[in-house]
Amino acid sequence: MSPALPVEHAMDYLTCQSCRRPATDNLLSYRRGSTVVRNDTFLQCDICERYACAECLQVYDIFSGYDFLCHECAETFQPPPPGTRGH
Repeated sequence: MSPALPVEHAMDYLTCQSCRRPATDNLLSYRRGSTVVRNDTFLQCDICERYACAECLQVYDIFSGYDFLCHECAETFQPPPPGTRGH
């Protein structure tokens, strides 16, 4: 029998950690290209590990063909704005 999650971790699945909205059917339907994948709980960003709703997290085809990135982390993969230097 696995131990139960502490209450503060269990709440991570019920509220989007980006926009703080509670889980609803609409916010649990994630879009990957032209397909929509329905999930029972919020998905976790592969980089920052926050749980995010379908509006705050996208399914990208970057590394493995099925990468979950929140909008904030996805911006780090964008090229730098014109006229600025990257690192």
